[in-house]
Amino acid sequence: MKLRLLLTALGAVTLLQAGQYDKVKITPDMSYLYVYHKGKAVKVHRIQDTKHKLTGEYAKTYRPGQYIQPINLKNGVVTIGEVEVLQFMKEKVNIQKGMLIDVRDKEHYKNESIPSAVNIPSKIRKNDAAMNKILTSLGMKQRSDGTWNAYDAMELVIYCDGLWCEKSTEMIGNLLERGYPSDKISYYRGGFQMWKMLGFTTVRN
Repeated sequence: MKLRLLLTALGAVTLLQAGQYDKVKITPDMSYLYVYHKGKAVKVHRIQDTKHKLTGEYAKTYRPGQYIQPINLKNGVVTIGEVEVLQFMKEKVNIQKGMLIDVRDKEHYKNESIPSAVNIPSKIRKNDAAMNKILTSLGMKQRSDGTWNAYDAMELVIYCDGLWCEKSTEMIGNLLERGYPSDKISYYRGGFQMWKMLGFTTVRN
């Protein structure tokens, strides 16, 4: 109930502040939106400085030993872009019906992430006990024979460093092997690099 009231209040604030973020919009009809990150409302928008340039690690175009990831993973998982990620954050994450998962290393996540994202580093996939706990927290129920009932599994969007990063595809593959339904997983291929490239709001953890 409190969450609904807060969302209503935030919607009213959005109407009052319309125009402040219209210089660089997300879509023709969307200047920004609110999402929840660790219990606090965060306004997600694009940097309004039209001369802003990307700097730092995510300005690089090359990563040694890394190759561009395919759009079609050929496993039933849908690949999505930034607008779809935002819709998911608003319509699923905000009401606790979905989870945005950052599978980058802990230090990268701690330094900066997409608002509302939860960190589950890709390397955890190799730890069966940890993965069992994670699957349970995502709504899966383990049967007596060791298989998983996925009826109540949450919808997920998974991302990592960017188009060249394989952490997401590794984690997605592992989840599917463990019985997570492919129709409840989406892959944000652009990842954190594209999020930064488009000037979206980020948070420290």
